[in-house]
Amino acid sequence: MILIAGFAAGFALSYYDPAFGESLVNLFQEMVAGQIMGDDPPVLALQLFLNNLEACVVIFIGGAFFGFISVAILMLNGVIIGAVLEVVRKEAGYIALFAAIVPHGIFELPAVIASGALGLMMGRAVKNELSGIADASFEAWRLGGYFVKYIIPFVAIAAVIEAFITPAVLQLVT
Repeated sequence: MILIAGFAAGFALSYYDPAFGESLVNLFQEMVAGQIMGDDPPVLALQLFLNNLEACVVIFIGGAFFGFISVAILMLNGVIIGAVLEVVRKEAGYIALFAAIVPHGIFELPAVIASGALGLMMGRAVKNELSGIADASFEAWRLGGYFVKYIIPFVAIAAVIEAFITPAVLQLVT
């Protein structure tokens, strides 16, 4: 719900103030796309994997701060994604929008959402530790196991699809 709320806010802000969306697209291109998008697909896949894994790790570990950092990063990512998608929709249409997101997004977005859920569970564990109810370190190890078992493979699959398949799908529809 947090990511969706951020997505809706970013989409709406970009819809009603196109300059907002354009500024986020430019920022995204400078910070992320400009650094990785010119590489060959295998290198691109590795860079996408590391970039997205880093985001998921920060979202997960951010939960140790009572979930506040996880919530903030999920919301911010949602705003950025929503704004960028509105710009893409406006410039290229819905088909290109779906072609750019769906192939890898079916793995990447669940990984981000699950990282947030694990982060929030981590926040609850810290709260319970401070209340004397539970052991946060035990819970962190347990949640970390889920992260390794589920998040890392989903991020890896998404990166390979984004580097090899998404560009081909986009080329077909544009």
